Amino acid sequence: MSNKLLVVEDTRMFSRILKSRLEKNGYNVTLADSLAKAKEQVEFDPGRFFLAILDLNLPDAPGGEIVDYILENNIPSIVFTSQFSDDTRELMIHKRVVDYVAKDDPSSIDYVITLVSRLDMNRNTQVLVVDDSATARTMTRNLLQLQQYQVIEAVNGVQALEMLKQYPDIRIVLTDYMMPQMDGFELTKTIRQKYSRNEIAVIGISAHDGNNLSAKFMKNGASDFITKPFLVEEFNCRVNQNVELISHIHALQEAVIRDFLTGLHNRRYFFDLGEKLFGAAVRERAPLAVAMLDIDHFKRINDTYGHELGDVTLKHLAALLQKFYRDVEIIARTGGEEFCLLLTGMSRLALISFFEHLRKQIESMTIDTGGTCISITVSIGVCCELQESLDAMVAKADEHLYKAKGDGRNRVSLS
Repeated sequence: MSNKLLVVEDTRMFSRILKSRLEKNGYNVTLADSLAKAKEQVEFDPGRFFLAILDLNLPDAPGGEIVDYILENNIPSIVFTSQFSDDTRELMIHKRVVDYVAKDDPSSIDYVITLVSRLDMNRNTQVLVVDDSATARTMTRNLLQLQQYQVIEAVNGVQALEMLKQYPDIRIVLTDYMMPQMDGFELTKTIRQKYSRNEIAVIGISAHDGNNLSAKFMKNGASDFITKPFLVEEFNCRVNQNVELISHIHALQEAVIRDFLTGLHNRRYFFDLGEKLFGAAVRERAPLAVAMLDIDHFKRINDTYGHELGDVTLKHLAALLQKFYRDVEIIARTGGEEFCLLLTGMSRLALISFFEHLRKQIESMTIDTGGTCISITVSIGVCCELQESLDAMVAKADEHLYKAKGDGRNRVSLS
């Protein structure tokens, strides 16, 4: 997906701040200070920008003509302007901009930066809309797509449950109350039997008045409730807040099972999932292997070049190991320069071939640290027969790791 943004702003202070802040967040920013220069950029490659941030008042387009031009080129747009009024708000909603932000205080820039990040993440977020009214589904879908969400639709609760099976990455369910076959209450209760609030947010929507309806939805497991008719801004805020809450919870859960330096899974995750895979292998009498991998002479790297370069080395190795995830069930950093891998379904011959290939890939890797290029080797110990426990397999792999070290390093030793 493109990470390119177009910022059309004739006030140099705002354009410089936006460019600097957005580029720190990893975006590729193109600046234009007039409609004419914006046209040059868009016509050069119409499909390269995933988002535009637009000032309404430009030297050659004082009446907001930039908005019409950018939207005509199918580029989602945020209006960032000092010309704010109720009439402007209504006009921008009618034109279907993503959002409009008033330049009324320094926090407005923070809001824009946060909004860009949210829209970027929304491109990978699936939302399920459940309503038996085609008109209502279309209206809701259009609002969500404007916020860059991936939208999936269902006509009733029964079909919604099928969609949840078909699309396991759905994070938000927006459901109407009155529907044939299965109404919104029953759908919400059924979803909660399988998915927690931390996995999927359910938002009830209804034109029926009364606090009882919203209370009943919430008691049945809904995360939120919206009454029709609603303001577009209210709808967007409620949906985005629920997505952000799930994202924060997911980030916290990932932090518990991820190594902060390399991004690989940690020792806790290895044993939590590894025990399940070990149990399945025992029940099914299936092949299972555990490998311990250690960087040779890592202390020498730290002592010679410093711990900062040592960290860079670990990150480079982790990045290479991640390329092997297709063949490996778990890759975890379990100690300073020590990594543990768990593989299923491989014969001993296949394991020999796999780990020799991995060893050679690491040996040929060059780590450029900005002026200093170093190479590393690793020793690998592998336990490829089921033992009485996962701990026993790790211990056996560790024995073979020390054997590989004792035999001269940069080699693989298998049980």
